[in-house]
Amino acid sequence: MQKPIEKDIVVDGQLIHYYHAEALAERKNTVVFLHGWGSNSPLWFSSTLPLTEKGYELLFIDLPGFGKSQSPKKPLHLDDYARIVLDFVQKLGIAQPILVGHSFGGKISIRIASKKVIKLTGLVLVDSSGLPHTSFATQTKIRIAKTVKPIMELSFMQGIRSHLLRFSGSDDYIALPELRETFVHIIREHIEFELPRIEAETLILWGGNDDNSYTPVSDVSVFHSLIPHAEAHIIQNVGHYCFLDAPKEFYETLLGFLESLHGKN
Repeated sequence: MQKPIEKDIVVDGQLIHYYHAEALAERKNTVVFLHGWGSNSPLWFSSTLPLTEKGYELLFIDLPGFGKSQSPKKPLHLDDYARIVLDFVQKLGIAQPILVGHSFGGKISIRIASKKVIKLTGLVLVDSSGLPHTSFATQTKIRIAKTVKPIMELSFMQGIRSHLLRFSGSDDYIALPELRETFVHIIREHIEFELPRIEAETLILWGGNDDNSYTPVSDVSVFHSLIPHAEAHIIQNVGHYCFLDAPKEFYETLLGFLESLHGKN
């Protein structure tokens, strides 16, 4: 299995780091992967790189502020992340890509798909965020994100901050200090009204034990009912990172969906 090539590109004045894995068989489609909040691209590799042997070109983007990409110079909104991904795709000359987004990356993918600036061959939402949730844990995360920055100025409070953030829910939504305002913007924006506008064939892929307060498995039925051309698959006995916990089933399900799209566009 090949090792992806690491590259950098400037998009909207932002240095973006990404990974490129070329197709090792007759080329089919290009698949663009977007990670979740607080995550990075290499987490995808173990469950997705074998797709290159089936003819798929793979691109993994480190979103601004994460992985090896530059931190944003100012707070960003969901539209900013969507625009950066769109400009990245267009700058590389990728026609009709397939977007695969996990959690926060799924939310970005939904915004891109619903705006229809480019035509997508397909869309895959993996434990995606985006639906409104007003649980105690969710509100606690927002409050912590808004108030924790002053605490960070006291170095001895680092451990307390880490404990508070983990108490509030998932590591996927730990807000880095420099992304505090961005985090609040993103978490408050919901996209359920955009779902019926998605025209791309969509796979909703979820961990059956996902109890993240932003992405509970109960959201699957909502996404499935609101996205016109959607199918859903729940991987049992795994959580929010289903592609890490059950890489074989994740890969086989994703491959089956990609193969069903081949030749349609």
